[in-house]
Amino acid sequence: MHKCALGAALICFMVTPVFAGDTGLNWTDISKDLKDLKADYKDLKADYKDLKTDKQDFWNAIKNNNLGAAANYAADIAADKKDILADKQDIRADIKDLKNDGVTIPHGKH
Repeated sequence: MHKCALGAALICFMVTPVFAGDTGLNWTDISKDLKDLKADYKDLKADYKDLKTDKQDFWNAIKNNNLGAAANYAADIAADKKDILADKQDIRADIKDLKNDGVTIPHGKH
């Protein structure tokens, strides 16, 4: 859903003024919201990559009986999950802002 929704929103952003002639939309806000959304998806991707790496490091530490390192990686995993949750909340807020700005975000399988 994420990349397709962003792509569809970008298309709506570019095409709507041409076809609808709608000058009432706040294109500055829409542009800012789209940039925020793109940055949030980039952050989410990086946080998932960090989570994957930290999980691998955690299990390697357990395998090597390095419980101190494993505890540190467990804390990193918890922080990664918290970051992912925050990213998802930011994405939902950006999509809500775009909808409030008049951009239609397509739904369905992406």
